Amino acid sequence: MVWGHPDLLGERRAEAVEWPDGLRVCAIDKAIADRLIREGHYSRSVVWSSSVHVGVYFGGAIIGALQFGPAMNPKSGDKVVAGTTVETFLELNRMWLADEKPTYCASRAISGALRLIRHWRPRVEWVQSFADERCGKFGAVYQACSFLYCGSHESLFYEIDGQWFHKSLLNRPEYDKRGWWQGPKAAWFNANKHRATTHKFRQFRYLHFINARAKRRLLLTPQPYPKPRQEISA
Repeated sequence: MVWGHPDLLGERRAEAVEWPDGLRVCAIDKAIADRLIREGHYSRSVVWSSSVHVGVYFGGAIIGALQFGPAMNPKSGDKVVAGTTVETFLELNRMWLADEKPTYCASRAISGALRLIRHWRPRVEWVQSFADERCGKFGAVYQACSFLYCGSHESLFYEIDGQWFHKSLLNRPEYDKRGWWQGPKAAWFNANKHRATTHKFRQFRYLHFINARAKRRLLLTPQPYPKPRQEISA
């Protein structure tokens, strides 16, 4: 662990996590993370509200990026872990890694990012991520990181010209009723939704507790890890 200078809140800020083989994760600018995700991630899109951006380096070259931010519904955390506020949980919105990478790179990148978040955002108690059935891996990397699997739900997705959109963007204005900017993706989707084809996929919810005591407030029941071609209850 390499330590940097105290941040504006007076906390010591961890700048990077490194491994003996040269794998390194550290903070990167949002613009860099956005570019990597748009070019490499299967969705070809970023979540505009992501606020934590982590780069993955190997051999001096950047080989991946992770982006964390609020959930699609920031107030939904209290329905998963009692007492959660928008400041006390994050969602892993996007992760992309190059095909050429060192052994166990994905699980190490997530582990390193979580260690950094512990220092950067000391109020964050837990992190959530979803694995999409359309990717076919059922969250294998989260299983390797010992995340808790807390069930699945079926979601409607729209596909237009190779781009994918979640149903939550349907009929969403560029600005919501609170005046918060939703980003241009929603506007483009709604202008072109007449050309979309619809698909239903399961999304598998995984949780990791940075604060172990917060696990006592978990309102969902952890389940055995899902596997491909296995029937999973929603």
